[in-house]
Amino acid sequence: MKEYEQLFTDSIRGELKSFAEYRAAYREIWTLRNILSVLHWDSEITLPEEGRTERGDQIGLLSGLVHSKYAGDKFYALAEKAREENEKKSLPGQEERRVELKILFKDLNRSRCLSQELVEEFSVITSKAHAVWAKARKENKFSDFAPILNQIVELSKKQTECYGYQTEAYDALLEGYEPGERASNLENLFFNLKNSLKPLVARGKKINNPFPREIPISLQRRLGENLPSLLGLSSKMSRLDASEHPFSTSLGSKDKRITTRYDLKDPLSSIFSILHETGHSFYEAGISEIIGGPSPLHDSVSLGIHESQSRLWENQVGRSREFWEMYYPILMNSLDLKESELSFSELFSYINQSSPSLIRVEADQITYNLHIILRFEIERALINGKVQVSELPELWNSKMKDLFGIEVPSDREGVLQDVHWSGGAFGYFPTYTLGNIYSAQLFQAFSKETPNFSEQVTKNKDFSSLLGWLRKNVHWKGKFHSAEDLIRSATGMDPDSSHLVTYLENKLTELESIDHG
Repeated sequence: MKEYEQLFTDSIRGELKSFAEYRAAYREIWTLRNILSVLHWDSEITLPEEGRTERGDQIGLLSGLVHSKYAGDKFYALAEKAREENEKKSLPGQEERRVELKILFKDLNRSRCLSQELVEEFSVITSKAHAVWAKARKENKFSDFAPILNQIVELSKKQTECYGYQTEAYDALLEGYEPGERASNLENLFFNLKNSLKPLVARGKKINNPFPREIPISLQRRLGENLPSLLGLSSKMSRLDASEHPFSTSLGSKDKRITTRYDLKDPLSSIFSILHETGHSFYEAGISEIIGGPSPLHDSVSLGIHESQSRLWENQVGRSREFWEMYYPILMNSLDLKESELSFSELFSYINQSSPSLIRVEADQITYNLHIILRFEIERALINGKVQVSELPELWNSKMKDLFGIEVPSDREGVLQDVHWSGGAFGYFPTYTLGNIYSAQLFQAFSKETPNFSEQVTKNKDFSSLLGWLRKNVHWKGKFHSAEDLIRSATGMDPDSSHLVTYLENKLTELESIDHG
């Protein structure tokens, strides 16, 4: 929250010596985490292949060091002294510092459950696994990835035992991404959402790729490189690169990295990856604007909220008519296309098509959540010990047939398509659907307050009102509120998937009007 900056003036720091010492130690840990992020980013973007083994060792060593500093007795003692001091001295910002320290100790106690040896081993294995996954995916050989994936699963199970859980092991990992959420709650939510989406899936229509020819990567780069700055992310604090799987990461308060993936046959694949990852970077940049950090409050409240930002820019903005009325001429000029080759209506219909597909990152808005449900069910069973790694391809293909009616032709287009499991990110996937739910509700609230947003975009290429609204209602809140409270504060309502369903219904109606026009 922006006003949080007023709580840490030099005079207050002077009277809260222990608190200042704890904050200095926290800043050092934060800096080391950013250095670790640089190593991870470089591993996926520029690292020579033969340097990967040594890099894995570097990442493992630094990960262990960061963990020992954060979860070690020295930092814990500093935090305890800061908490005691804050309770003794009734100074401005006492309640806010109390909340900060409460959040800190919740995370500290969780981190202290893991030994440094387990953290290092997990970091080394997952660092090496990325290259193994990428090669297995390229060569379509799940059997090459299975052994190291099995190691990651076993280490993840060890983590669940260290963390502890009440109902099922998967909850212990889910907690790390979506605090307070439980698999049984998600099961009910996803079941209800799936039933609401079924009639919409039936109304969907497959639109063939309308691009008249393959588009050179050089032209696609020319098109996409200016998109983040057009949306409002300064090129002075961001960078765009290519990777096997699109991602974004923060390497510092003024250093946000974005990657995309290029497809010669479909330039939109890259564009929507950039939109998605720019949304993530907007959130990280907004959090970095909160003065008074770094601190446990200067962080995202949950991955569901983080995903709400990426999905909002990708879908509510990026698939809207006003965006493409503005962006269509830019795309046509950058890709050297003529209107006779690709009309606006053809392009817009293709962008918003709905049809069952193999690849999650290329799925339409309506079927996307079914991809998430599939992954949630599989990894939940995997971590809970109900299925084995060797069974994953067959299980994946069976669920694709059940949910989508699609036969999976290869593991590359099936169980090997996502990078997440190579990083041990079990519990991450459900946050995508939570993000979809939150994004629809947030954008609806913004639209009510800013009814002329469409005109701002089409006439002025101006997204500042949306970015400003998100800064105020989401980004600058940091971790001060729970995800549920943040949504309630921003929209005036409890989180509710009905807003997502309504949005998708309206999108289908819009497309059907084009077909009949």
